[in-house]
Amino acid sequence: MPLYTLVTQKGTLDQAAKSRLAKQLTLFHADYAGVPPNWVHVVFQDFPPGDGFTAGEPAPAAALTLLIRSGRSADYKRGLLLQLWNMFQTATGAPDDQIVIGIQEVSPSQAMEMGQIMPEVAE
Repeated sequence: MPLYTLVTQKGTLDQAAKSRLAKQLTLFHADYAGVPPNWVHVVFQDFPPGDGFTAGEPAPAAALTLLIRSGRSADYKRGLLLQLWNMFQTATGAPDDQIVIGIQEVSPSQAMEMGQIMPEVAE
């Protein structure tokens, strides 16, 4: 179920960097959440220079959104955010003021994977 969507300015991450980061995120999430690696999905989206903004000014903003099943503790999600921030910042080289990371949660009863309704989270 975990779906990572990473949005960066075109050229920030080349194909090799995307591949490395996708593998890193997959291995990290599989270990952190205790899920099989084939449950982890990573999608990259690029925008052209001039199409990203911070504080209303053109900027190479970098965003990572993670969609997960609801049911994890606040401590779990804080730990996840801190680790993801470090990985994403290292990969992109973006300064703190150009990065945003967010977790979106969906009820397991409202998500499907591999043809099945997702089970509840077991911590």
